[in-house]
Amino acid sequence: MTNSDSLDDVPSPDDADRVLIGLEINMAGEKVEFKIKLPRGLATWDDLLPFMRTLIAVGSDISQEYFASRDKHVSCRAGCGICCRQRVPLAEFEAHRLRALIESMPEPRRTEVIARFRAAEQRIAELGDSISIGSDLALTMEEMSVRARKYFNLMIACPFLENESCSIYEERPLKCREYLVTSPAELCANPDSSAIVPLPLPLNVYMATLRLGNSPEDSTVRWVPLTSLMSWTDQHEPEQATRTGPELLHEFMNQLSQ
Repeated sequence: MTNSDSLDDVPSPDDADRVLIGLEINMAGEKVEFKIKLPRGLATWDDLLPFMRTLIAVGSDISQEYFASRDKHVSCRAGCGICCRQRVPLAEFEAHRLRALIESMPEPRRTEVIARFRAAEQRIAELGDSISIGSDLALTMEEMSVRARKYFNLMIACPFLENESCSIYEERPLKCREYLVTSPAELCANPDSSAIVPLPLPLNVYMATLRLGNSPEDSTVRWVPLTSLMSWTDQHEPEQATRTGPELLHEFMNQLSQ
């Protein structure tokens, strides 16, 4: 099976300021063609977000089709929100995007969502450094894993979770898009269980976004815990555009290949 995905084939008035780039990517042995329309001039990572999301969607479709043919189906369903108690890592540009989404919400919803974020941060603050984690704190993967398990045990629901379903599903983070399981849903209540079987994906898109801006020899990652995005964005300004769309795409693809 070969997929061909165009993110923007409809002409628009600003087409003269954008460039159409074609890519062919090997995904689980399949050559998939993509067409990406990006600004010719200065751009931000938000300009690449539709492509990032499409990569995950196509990879997920390929993987789900493969495992379904072997009678291993994804068990995730609306209303099954136990995974929404995990500490979701955001790329820094994702944190700013979600903050803008919150600020755009009508009242009283905006105030309600902000209150949920503040309550979650208060519970985390009470535990101090034993669980605190963010893009300004360098940790090993093992340390991150230990803290993530401690966080999950708190059972803090994602502030966007409503009726056990994601209330911002179309804008959900990249990591949430990548997390699917083929094991029984009830097993997800114990993230340490070896019986949980995540759906393997051909590419790890979200991890590539956590390394954006790194030199090839730099193996660290920078990320923002979803429940901490309010306080983090209070203290950090969005990154200013300094590179063109094609330049950003080149860096992203380099990180993705790692």
